[in-house]
Amino acid sequence: MLVNPAGGAAAPPANLSQIGVWSTALYAPPKQPAPQTRAKALPPEAQCIAAILDAEKAAGIADHLLLAMGFTESGRRTEDRLFTAWPWTVNTEGRSHYFPTRDAAISFVRETQARGVQSIDVGCLQVNLRWHPDAFPDLVTAFDPVANARYAASFLSALRRDHGSLETAIARYHSAQSERGEAYRQRVTGNLRWVAGALGYLETLAAGPGGSAPVWTAAERGRLSFLSGLFADGPARPLLPAGQN
Repeated sequence: MLVNPAGGAAAPPANLSQIGVWSTALYAPPKQPAPQTRAKALPPEAQCIAAILDAEKAAGIADHLLLAMGFTESGRRTEDRLFTAWPWTVNTEGRSHYFPTRDAAISFVRETQARGVQSIDVGCLQVNLRWHPDAFPDLVTAFDPVANARYAASFLSALRRDHGSLETAIARYHSAQSERGEAYRQRVTGNLRWVAGALGYLETLAAGPGGSAPVWTAAERGRLSFLSGLFADGPARPLLPAGQN
């Protein structure tokens, strides 16, 4: 399951970091079971990375493709200068919003829905609530990184089965419109290169703090910031949603 790592990265069209347009709703995978609670609580910076790594293993997705897609969908650089995929991300009306807590993200989604907006992308892999209405039983589950990553992995696998090509599946994950889908696929390809080089940092991030509390010590955060900084500049930096690079 490889995307050609030599492919170039194209500039994104507006509102690129989304999953699901009208046609992709036809390929929705079966509803996923409720995720099991992790034995160890993690800070938000680690939650998407850990959940995506687990979902890749469970679904047999090779070469950390889903992780590259996570950075394409909800990637950001935090105030502590950590590159990560953010669990409380919402994209609607062409703009991505990054919230400090799940409750804040849920409140924003409910307020947006109350205004009549239906097309809203949520969570680590930006699952669209309009085109995937049965993906999650409620918004709390939609923003659960484990549930979000599992659904995205299942959806990507279903697209590959239906279209017979991983490259087509990646493009269709974003859009059935060929130009938009291809631009998205090229950005994911660029992020595959970055993920391959930064995997040690990402696995350290996903492991979480050394103690039992989901809080980094100053030394741990400093080390992570240093490691993240090694991959911050140059052509190999991650291709994040608009406004985050």
